[in-house]
Amino acid sequence: MPSLLHSDLEDRRKFLANRAQLSPADLEEHAGQWIAWSPDGSRIVAHAHDPEVLDELVLQAGEDPERCVIEGIPEADALLGDESLGRTRP
Repeated sequence: MPSLLHSDLEDRRKFLANRAQLSPADLEEHAGQWIAWSPDGSRIVAHAHDPEVLDELVLQAGEDPERCVIEGIPEADALLGDESLGRTRP
């Protein structure tokens, strides 16, 4: 079991390092879509507007859907947060 935990932690470390290499501009073509990342975060395995179809696309790409990380990419004009973001409270 410890080796499995170590493997999962190592996979997560690799994923975070690889995912950090992509800027938001690199993901613009996927705005408004859901993407499935390879387990190590080095590539996008599949993408779709409907997250329900991702599992099948991931399988077709030869990856295990249980190991891929799913991420929604907001529309280009999406605002994260709310109107109070950045305001100081009285």
